[in-house]
Amino acid sequence: MSAFALMKILGILNFIVVQVQLETFDKLNVWTKNQFTNQEHYFLSDHRPVEHFFPDKLHDLNGNMFSFYGEWDFPYVIVVDDKVFGVVPKFIDIIIRQRCNGTTFYTQDPKFTFVTDSRYNILQFRLSFAHTLFFREQSGVFLVCPVRTERDFLQPLLKPFSMGIWIVLGALFVTCRVLQFLFPTTYRYDLVGITFFGGGGTEYEHPFKFRIVTFTLIVLLFFLSEAYNTKLISLMTFSKFYKQPETLEEFTQSNYRILASRYAAETYSDLRPKFLSLSETRREERRLGWRKNEIYCSTVDQGIALPIHVLRLKDYAVPLYVIPEPIAVDRSLVQFHQYSPFYDMFHMYFDRFNDAGLWMNLVNSIVYTLGKSKRDRQREEQFQEVIFYFDDLTCIWLLVIAGWLVSGITFFGELISWKIQNKLRVGNFFPI
Repeated sequence: MSAFALMKILGILNFIVVQVQLETFDKLNVWTKNQFTNQEHYFLSDHRPVEHFFPDKLHDLNGNMFSFYGEWDFPYVIVVDDKVFGVVPKFIDIIIRQRCNGTTFYTQDPKFTFVTDSRYNILQFRLSFAHTLFFREQSGVFLVCPVRTERDFLQPLLKPFSMGIWIVLGALFVTCRVLQFLFPTTYRYDLVGITFFGGGGTEYEHPFKFRIVTFTLIVLLFFLSEAYNTKLISLMTFSKFYKQPETLEEFTQSNYRILASRYAAETYSDLRPKFLSLSETRREERRLGWRKNEIYCSTVDQGIALPIHVLRLKDYAVPLYVIPEPIAVDRSLVQFHQYSPFYDMFHMYFDRFNDAGLWMNLVNSIVYTLGKSKRDRQREEQFQEVIFYFDDLTCIWLLVIAGWLVSGITFFGELISWKIQNKLRVGNFFPI
């Protein structure tokens, strides 16, 4: 085996071969060879600087191929119709195609896993020449859950005011009663009825002090009532959804359950009570089919979670969303062949891209492109959607029914009270 063949197998680019001749020991012939262009470079041993002996052999790959293996992981590796896109292929194309005049080959065939020049998110532990690039941004495992779309009308209708508003209304009621008690001649009409319900006699018949106080109270009640009406209208026009958990702590306090996978409950011990058992998971999968995600949460990698978060998938009866806090933190990586001559070059450019912000720019541009396609689709469909539904009036029906119920109870209470008082009055007039 020649020295050049051995260097090529070991992936050593920078080497020199010295032809030793005793009669010319003071000035030796030195040569090296580029394994990509097969170009040979000859020097004399007294040439300076020494860097001339080691030219940049990766500057021109002469069309040689750089191979890469990676499975789908948005936004880093994206496969569409046998074409590969994403941050990592784009980064490789910039280095190999634009900078080094080479070609690239991307595959998802598992049989090429350990023969390609590099592979994505597959780490082989080596005692030497690990040749691994760990990404600086975090990835991990996330929870994808169905959005709770139940509208919560009953609570704001039965408890319409905050404590502060109740205090203001109570203070107005007490003020009206105190004024009538202290100045009965001035405030001859019911201030409570005038302030809260209107009416109360002809306006010009009231004393000036009476009109000043009632005007002030009515203006205050006007703003309160308009604000309340606005809130009621917002219940009709805006979706008042169940609050979605945004952290793992909020998730543990919710009634969500997680579909189990093998060893998942042991791996994510903090969420163990939230996991279904394997038998329950299999039973629900048989019962619900692919609709299981409309009821239960699932654990997914970032490559699946991020498109769900960006696109807000609508193929289900209810939309899905991603809890922002990961349940497990990891880092993506690219590992090169053990004797790959490309590692040092990629490591240098990877650091430069990250330090200059170009790496995150690639990530954000792909995420933005996916989000832009969603927005374009929404813009085309926005005039085809129904904007007002019968269910939007649910709060009105509840308010009407609640009002009728309270009115009915009050009416029957007054009727019973009147009959009891009548009987007592008749009994007093005609004692037995």
